[in-house]
Amino acid sequence: MRRKSLLFASLILILIRNSFAQDILFDLKGTDKIILEVAGFELSEVLNTQADLTLIGKVYNTNNQLIKAKINKGLSNGIKTFYSNSIKKTDPGRVIQLKVLEFKIAEKPQSSKVASGELKIKFGYYLKTSFEPVHLVDYEAGITYKRSIHRMDLIDQILNRGLANSIVFFNDWINGNASVNRKLAKTVRLDILEKKKKSDQDTVFYDHDRLLTWDDFRERPNKLSGYNATIFTSLAMEGSPFMENGVLVFPIEVKVYMLPESSWVKTQGKSDYALNHEQRHFDVTRVVGNRLIERLKALQVTLENYEALVNDVFFDSYREMNKLQEIYDARTKHGLDKDAQSRWNSIIDQALNGNMDEVERELMKGI
Repeated sequence: MRRKSLLFASLILILIRNSFAQDILFDLKGTDKIILEVAGFELSEVLNTQADLTLIGKVYNTNNQLIKAKINKGLSNGIKTFYSNSIKKTDPGRVIQLKVLEFKIAEKPQSSKVASGELKIKFGYYLKTSFEPVHLVDYEAGITYKRSIHRMDLIDQILNRGLANSIVFFNDWINGNASVNRKLAKTVRLDILEKKKKSDQDTVFYDHDRLLTWDDFRERPNKLSGYNATIFTSLAMEGSPFMENGVLVFPIEVKVYMLPESSWVKTQGKSDYALNHEQRHFDVTRVVGNRLIERLKALQVTLENYEALVNDVFFDSYREMNKLQEIYDARTKHGLDKDAQSRWNSIIDQALNGNMDEVERELMKGI
């Protein structure tokens, strides 16, 4: 009697075990056919942002049971393997991270022998850099289908088609944007421009052939100031990067100028000697502008550091301009020391001709 009870219990366990359908695993290995001979990118990483790293949905098996569909070894590995097997040659100059935002398949019964389904895909493509990955584009697609429940292989075909379409889409996007999208540039080039600027009433641009006159000092004089004249000079950079045959070109124009509406002179201060002192302030700014240009030309820039390096060089030069102006005024006692003024006339002329030795020494000494 006990033997019959044990046999009956074993039979119940077998029936219960058989009542649970097994999950189905799909391999995303790609097909024997190469989708792309040459791709404009190299896929280095696939990140699955979905909650379950293997589950992609539910499908019907041959017993007309709804079962879990999973990717063998995980979806991330499957997609990366599929891309690797489907592309013959990649471009290591553009290393890509793919984020799986959605990769889901769902089926509904159409009859006892037919199921309809839909595969939904949403990928985000990112350019890998030394810092955070840079978002390029999203791919979103859906594939609907019908199949006999005995044709599980058709699901493999749907998965393959969805991934193949994503490869073609992204490569077409790369090729279509490589020459115009700054994010896809492989190299960067600084073009330092030196243009002759035309002055107007608001701004006087530095010109070797156009010395200042007292008419350029149009601000109302400050009666409380102990000085007879004040000049406002400065320097600036201007330029907007653009793409040229896949190269990011950054044109930089250095401008040296004075502002008449911020510069003034008292009537009793108008002399050729005093005008020379103010002109030399303008010359000092030109000297610093020339030094800025040389520093920019010497920069070794990359796509990841060019903006920071250019900005650093500019602000260093801007601080140097203020320092050198203070040193010039301190050494000449604002022009009152004629011997010192004569010496600085020589120092500045040498610097304008490219000899920066004396300027370097004065900067080292400070005020």
